This record gives sequence, structure tokens and C-alpha cells, in this order.
Amino acid sequence: MRAGFLFALALLLSAPLFMAACDTVSDACQTARTAADTVATRVAPARTDTPILDPTEAGTSSDVREILATLRALEIADREAVIEYNRRDWRHWIDSDKDCQNTRAETLIEESLAAVSFATDEQCRVIGGRWIGPWTGEIFTDSSDVDIDHHVPLGHAHLSGGSAWDDDRKRAYANDMTHAGSLQVTSASVNRSKGKNAPDEWRPDQRAGWCRYAVDWISTKHRWELTVTDAEISALENMLATCDDADSWGLSGVQPP
Repeated sequence: MRAGFLFALALLLSAPLFMAACDTVSDACQTARTAADTVATRVAPARTDTPILDPTEAGTSSDVREILATLRALEIADREAVIEYNRRDWRHWIDSDKDCQNTRAETLIEESLAAVSFATDEQCRVIGGRWIGPWTGEIFTDSSDVDIDHHVPLGHAHLSGGSAWDDDRKRAYANDMTHAGSLQVTSASVNRSKGKNAPDEWRPDQRAGWCRYAVDWISTKHRWELTVTDAEISALENMLATCDDADSWGLSGVQPP
């Protein structure tokens, strides 16, 4: 959906997760993180179970094989946390550059297919634009009809390793605009139906959107070193198996009309 998504994905899949060692959101930290993201490769543990999708199967594209390999590199663990989830610990939406536009406003501006309109002349709060729902293909022009979806929900991230993060890292995750798969303008009703569920618990109704949904989920988990369950892996492999279907929206999702 965003320009340059596949290029960013290619860089992401070869990146070390420098963020695990960086607990601040300073400019220096971000610069170092970006540099580190471009130079190293993550080594994955082997999987011994039989996959739903065979990466050597004829007809499987190289892009799908690459993201599938990334999925199988993720650490497997149960979804659990030693402390109770509190959404307020994951502070959002913030105005990191102090220009009066918070993360929600900036995401709305970035993903709009047309010039946005603002509530006031200060241009802080976005009220109108043109957005396409990534999982339904619906067009929205009123910002009140859409949410900014944490693709891997905050509550799910908490249960997948994020409960151990400090406040700075949780805030960085909750406002991550540096990775196209992390935050998305999504139908409010779809986002709330999804809740904090993983792909083995919820997936888009339209099968054509499964490929991109799985790619964004896997790339976000890889970026933030979050864990997966065996059930989650099986569901994601099943979704990736649709990527090369003729009716699939593909790795980058719905194309602008």
C-alpha cells in the first residue's frame, strides 16, 4: 500500500534487531538502528515439523520463500506474561517531532491517496482524506471512520515478549512509523473485530488480503523480536500459500484505484 514497501521489506529481512539493545528513542539511537538494519543477517533456529507451505515447491515465488524463511526464524514460545497488560503502558499517540501532528495524524497524512483536510488552520488534527482499507478494499474519506491499527496489536505484543520491555521501547513500538507494516489506516470496525488476536484466531474475511496480512505480521514480529506459537506459524504459512494465487492482492496489498 505504501510506496517502497517491497524495498523496505527486503532491507528488513536482512537486518539484525539492533533495537533489542537500544532502549531509548533518541536521534543517535535511531541513526545507529537504521545503519545496523542494513548490514547484518539474523541466524534462525531450525524447525523440524512439516510446514504447510513448502518453500521449494514449484511456483512459489522468491519473495514468498524469503518471508517464509523469516517466519521460521522467529522464536517459538507460549503467549504469556508475568505482569498484567495495561494499554496505558504503551503510550500513544505521541508528537515526537513537536510539529503538533501526533502519530495518528502523520499516519493519516502518509497513507491518504489525496490531500488531507484539517480541523483548524494549525493543521494538527486530520479530519478528511482518502484512505483504502487494506483488508476490505473500502474507501474512506472521513477520518472518524478509521483507526490506526497496530498490525501486531499492543496486547498481543505484550504476550509475545513485549511485557519485558521498558517504557521507552513500548512507546517506540506503539508509534513505529519507520516500518510500513507496523501501523496502518484501517476500518474502525475491522480493527475492533480483530482486537488483540493473532492470525490463528482472526484473519481478514477476504482471502485476497491474506498474503499481505501475513507478510506485515511476520516482518513486524521479526523487527521487534517478538515470539510466535506453533499455531500462529501454521496459520501464517497457510496465509502465505495464497500469495501466488491469481486473485491475491500480493505482498504489498490493495493497490490504489
